[in-house]
Order: sequence, then structure tokens, then C-alpha cells
Amino acid sequence: MRTTRNDLIRPAPRGISLIGFLFVTVVVLIVALLAFRTIPAYIEWYTIQRALTEAMADTNDPTLNNIRKAMDRKLSADYADAVTPKDIEIRRDGNTLIAYVAWEKRLPLVHNASLLLEFEASASR
Repeated sequence: MRTTRNDLIRPAPRGISLIGFLFVTVVVLIVALLAFRTIPAYIEWYTIQRALTEAMADTNDPTLNNIRKAMDRKLSADYADAVTPKDIEIRRDGNTLIAYVAWEKRLPLVHNASLLLEFEASASR
């Protein structure tokens, strides 16, 4: 039996090593942990933004009290508790009325590490 050069060349290893697999797994788990912790906060931000926009649009007389009442109705229906109607600020820019609310959300991750998210929502009319 005769050996040729092709018989002596081994194919290059393919795939990922065990250490590479563990590294990728840890990175994916950290990203998943952050995503699972932050997605509910962003859903709540979207709910508050939508409620503020609807409250501004639905109010016939856009005074601070009327906007706060409309916002309270919208938030109580959507179970958003990060802000209260008292947190709403209103300012006038020319003929435009702007309602604004800002808040922070602290999400504990592991032991003494937390994630601080800052949110703002505004609507104009």
C-alpha cells in the first residue's frame, strides 16, 4: 500500500472549542439577562408615552388638572406605576402646549449591581 501526499494531510478542525463555547454561552446569558430585565421597563415607557399622547389629544380643555385626570384614567387601565399624574409638567412654547414627564427606573441585576434607566415622555398639542 502506497501513501500519497493527500493521505498525510489532515483536514483542519472545524467548529468551536469547549472554551470558545463557554465564552459565547456566558456572553449570550449576560445579554439575555439584560434584555429580560429591561424589556418590561421599555414596555412601561411606551405605555406611559402612549397614555400621555392620548390624554393630550382627548382633553377638550388642556389644563393641568384635566390632563392629569385623563392621564390617571389611562394609566390605571394599563397598570403603569412608574409615574403618577402629579409628576406631569406642562409648559407653553408659543401656541404649543407641551406635557412632559421624566423618571428613573433602577433594576437590580446581581448582588450589588444595578442598572439605572432614565426615561422621558412628552406630548404636545
